[in-house]
Amino acid sequence: MTLLGPRDPAQPLLTLYAGAGRVELSGATTANWVAKSANLLIDGYGAPERVGLLLPLHWQTVVLLLAGVDAGATVAVVDDPVGLADCDLAFVLAERAEAVVSAGCPEVFALSGHPMGAPLGRLPAMVLDYAREVPSYGDRFPGGPMQPPRIELDGQPIAVLPDLGLVPTDRILTTLDPATHSGLRAGLLAPLAAGAALVLVPDPSGVDLTGIATAERVTATVGIDLPGVRRLA
Repeated sequence: MTLLGPRDPAQPLLTLYAGAGRVELSGATTANWVAKSANLLIDGYGAPERVGLLLPLHWQTVVLLLAGVDAGATVAVVDDPVGLADCDLAFVLAERAEAVVSAGCPEVFALSGHPMGAPLGRLPAMVLDYAREVPSYGDRFPGGPMQPPRIELDGQPIAVLPDLGLVPTDRILTTLDPATHSGLRAGLLAPLAAGAALVLVPDPSGVDLTGIATAERVTATVGIDLPGVRRLA
């Protein structure tokens, strides 16, 4: 069961500002990456029970969160490699990969954190490059059994999401790490479920957030106060 609420697939869904770069994915492009990633989980790993994420605020993090839910897995969002020990597989930044292997996770995919999701160079043994593995999987995902999404934050199940009054025309700017209560619930899950678009700014230092908010027609923020813009958390 997807986390995405109804929306126009042609409209932007995920926009990432990283340094001087800007990356934008429409709803259709996001769905394509989600399908590929969900097919990787199902075809490559036989519908894993638990999928771990130890990742920063990034469009690939959102894609993998959606893919894990679509594949019927419990998605465990953590801020420490030890939290991934009971996962069937995990997606992490390359610099955390060896620590996750040492923690006992049997299958580890590394991501570069590059704004465009570029592949990595040489990796430790037992670590796969997500950017190189995922393109070969199918662009359509048939979907699994309908069931409520199962998402955990540091081992605790996420309860019913707050009603933030969001609609598909909303555009939410978030600066919060997804491995935080507000960053996950208000910054990602609630907007996605409402069909709203996300503007991701993982490092707001030295960034013209007011200019970004104006250019992106932001209607609400998470983790930052901006003049004349509603703050959700």
